[in-house]
Amino acid sequence: MLAALLAVFTPVQGQLPPDEAWRTLETDHFRVTYPQGLLELAQRAGDRGERAWERLSREFVEPPEGKVDLVVSDHADISNGYAQVFPSNRIVIYAPPPVDGFGLAHMDEWLELVITHELVHIFHEDYTRGLGTGLRTIFGRFPAEWPFFPGAATPNWTVEGIATYYESALTHAGRVRGSFHEMVIRTAVLEDRFESIDRASGDSPVWPGPQRYYVYGSLFFQRLMDRYGQEAMKEFVDAVAGQWIPYRLNAAAEDAFGISFSQAWEEWRQELEVRYQALRDSLASRGPLTRGEPLSRGGYYALNPAPSPGGRVLAYARQDGRSDTQIRLRRLDAPDRGPSWKLARTNSLANLSWRGRGEVIFSQLAYVDSYRKRGDLYLARLQEDGEGEVRRITRGQRLDHPHPHPEDPDGDRIVAVQEKGGTNRLVLVSLDSGSVTPLTEYRPHVHWAYPRWSPDGRWIAVGRWQTGAYYDVVLLDARGEVVAEVTRDRAVDQAPAWSPDGRWLLWASDRSGIPNLYAVEVGEDGAGPDGSGDRPRLGPVRQVTNVLGGAGYPSVGPEGEWIYFSAYHADGWRVERVPFRPREWLDPAPLARRFLNGPDTARYHRKVQAESEPYRSVRTLLPTYWGPTFLPGDDVQGREVLSPGFGLSTSGHDVVGRHSWVANALFASGPATFSGGFGYTFHGLGNPILGASASQSYDAHPRPLEAPDDSGDLLYLVERERQVGLGATLLRRRARNVATLGLAGSHVWEHRMLLEENLRESDRFVLRPADARLVEGRVSAAFSNARLYPFSISPEDGVGLFLRGRLRRELSVADSLRGVAGGDRSYGDVVAQLKGYKGLRWPGFGNHVLGLRVSGGWARGAGADAYHFEVGGASGAGVPLEVGALGESLLFPVRGYGTAQRFGRYAWSATAEYRFPLLMVARGPGLLPLHLDWISGSLFLDAGNAWGPELEARGSAYRNPARDALVGGGGELTARVLPFWFASMDLRLGVAAPLVEGDGLRVYLRLGSSF
Repeated sequence: MLAALLAVFTPVQGQLPPDEAWRTLETDHFRVTYPQGLLELAQRAGDRGERAWERLSREFVEPPEGKVDLVVSDHADISNGYAQVFPSNRIVIYAPPPVDGFGLAHMDEWLELVITHELVHIFHEDYTRGLGTGLRTIFGRFPAEWPFFPGAATPNWTVEGIATYYESALTHAGRVRGSFHEMVIRTAVLEDRFESIDRASGDSPVWPGPQRYYVYGSLFFQRLMDRYGQEAMKEFVDAVAGQWIPYRLNAAAEDAFGISFSQAWEEWRQELEVRYQALRDSLASRGPLTRGEPLSRGGYYALNPAPSPGGRVLAYARQDGRSDTQIRLRRLDAPDRGPSWKLARTNSLANLSWRGRGEVIFSQLAYVDSYRKRGDLYLARLQEDGEGEVRRITRGQRLDHPHPHPEDPDGDRIVAVQEKGGTNRLVLVSLDSGSVTPLTEYRPHVHWAYPRWSPDGRWIAVGRWQTGAYYDVVLLDARGEVVAEVTRDRAVDQAPAWSPDGRWLLWASDRSGIPNLYAVEVGEDGAGPDGSGDRPRLGPVRQVTNVLGGAGYPSVGPEGEWIYFSAYHADGWRVERVPFRPREWLDPAPLARRFLNGPDTARYHRKVQAESEPYRSVRTLLPTYWGPTFLPGDDVQGREVLSPGFGLSTSGHDVVGRHSWVANALFASGPATFSGGFGYTFHGLGNPILGASASQSYDAHPRPLEAPDDSGDLLYLVERERQVGLGATLLRRRARNVATLGLAGSHVWEHRMLLEENLRESDRFVLRPADARLVEGRVSAAFSNARLYPFSISPEDGVGLFLRGRLRRELSVADSLRGVAGGDRSYGDVVAQLKGYKGLRWPGFGNHVLGLRVSGGWARGAGADAYHFEVGGASGAGVPLEVGALGESLLFPVRGYGTAQRFGRYAWSATAEYRFPLLMVARGPGLLPLHLDWISGSLFLDAGNAWGPELEARGSAYRNPARDALVGGGGELTARVLPFWFASMDLRLGVAAPLVEGDGLRVYLRLGSSF
């Protein structure tokens, strides 16, 4: 129990920085927590939360009781948010606004959009009635989906689809009103990749990956609402919450909509096929459909194509789901152009530009500490061997979208976007010094993206978002003043690019409802005070492409012959090119009606006026639930010596993750009246993370003892252990690896008692000594840089290391027994494990992997007995009784044998494993709560041994010599499954043959990876 309680929990990747100077203000329904210095942002968040609460209370389901904790954080340069209903209703919002792509960028305001979306989750998942209401009254907010939070016990497309639907229904923008979701569905239908309802209910890495929940769910619910009205949504949520037999989604849909989801989904598919075939014909009648020449393979993401100044090489950002996110290069001057190759591995999809013929400047995210993730600029220099040498330019400056001045070979005028406090500004960056000079001011209602110098350096074309979903392309002069608005509408107009002569400006826009490329001719109007023409003159807008899917991120080659862009297909984005031929361009398609009318923007200047105070963690640290716990009794040769224990457990953690705790208490009849423990972890320093624990437990010796008075009575030995512990862990998290260094110590008090046959403590016999004290110290270190990609069947391309040293000393032992086996339980030991993985790009849906694991253990001291280490068995949790211990790992596994086939003071094991993909299934049995993503196989060879000690004790020798090493081999099938729409897990079926001292094949079923 001590190990579990004293574990210092490392934060998840998105954990809030607990060492921030947090403050809180309260509104009617929210506690808004925010970093010091962002008061105005918090006040605006409070206003948006209250308005969303009011509308959801009126148009959705009944609101939850109590206040919702709303945290606004600026610790990561990512646009995101999430909601939790356990241990209390909580929302976390990342302040940076989304200005990339066509999805989230269609927003009237980021705070309004994301808070509305996340608050829908709170309303939806907190809602319950009937059985759930009764059980929550008894147990509180118990951490289980059904029946405590039945809305969460549905497929992700239901959970995210409802929230995404309302983010648009309750605002004037959002993803349902935008073009990205429709683009994904339209292209899937036209390219015969539309997903069935069972596939959309799974967790498959096949494109669109996790976005499928938002895309399919939101547009499916949009169709249902258009047909059956919003009251049906309330009835559906109410029907799910009232189910006594869970996971009957079709039944709930029939109650609410009068039709099952399965039938409605099929009708939707048929309607879409008719609609988009008609759209194909309509687009073809306007002009030739654009079919670009492909320059990249596969799908997922291939963005921001940029030809080099000489036109010989094309650079672009790629993420294909099977390898690192990276910048890739492709030859353009060779007849067949040949394969592409990697210039640089990146931590995120990079916005990039060329600086000179052999250098690419790009942005990527990196940790500045273990909690804060910032964007910075880097320079990749192309070497003669084609490899890239990467140099970091800035640190912690929060920069993105770099573009160098065309007439500045020294690179002291890089225009870029700088994030801060929920908005951004344009800046100039010096590559030599890394200094940053503002070009515009931070304004909460103006955001910038994709700045591009004109070829003569006079203008900066840039995307400018303004409140009300006005995301337009504008021109600035070199001082940062707006001199022309190229567009002015509620479509997403972004990623401008110049022709090499500066005559044409291109950009991407979804103004027609389909993302396409557009262009305008740029000249001078001669309107300057001296007639020099210091303001641009814009010609009529022309439509460059006419695609069925989508087009974005344009650039023009240095010779003005080709337009390079990212084209959307059913498997994701690819880089393509089309000829640069202005005479063949079309009149622009009409502006879609969805982009015509906007909201009253005055409301986005409102904010709550509330008193601010320092953050108090106790308000979200108190327990909100209790759960029943059970401890089986302890049998000794068929007799129950210790009775079963019954009790409760609970836990808590505050909203910013500064404190966490867990406690349990169990009561039983007999001598083991109370067992339990308490563990506490403090993250408030950031580093180190501190932990403390205390516990009490009982254990019965596995064999009875004969009474020493020749009466023949049996005595039972019971040991009570009390222990307290302290620990500290240093955490170092970076984008590509994580490392920890831990130090822990504990003090143990043991009391041994003898029970008579009536199971009462004996007053005839007492053990001498009955009490003992032990202290233990531990040092541990861990490191991992292994990768996991969307299509990975295993960790790849990295190593994992674990090392632990432990020293235990018995304080109460008599001097005469110090160092004597059986009399002194002091010992010291060291264990180490090294894991390595190598991915191989061989045929299959994912990479093949070669894995190697080596473990070793060494112990010494009188307390290190022959069972100190055990060798044998298969790693992973047992099925079905150990479902709660997913991924449990043995330190010295050798498959084909029992878990203690070898034992001793010294041990080692080694595993070589070849893993290979077999089948991408991505299907399930309709809307039953089970989904099979993929199946993989593996072949393995295990070996291991243990031996020692060699002792002389009381005149008799004990020998545990090293025998032949155990060797086992076999194979496994692994299935990635999603049961109950809860969390994906790996189910392994294995067959292992012992090759030394074996007794036949062993068949086993485990959860989790072998390593």
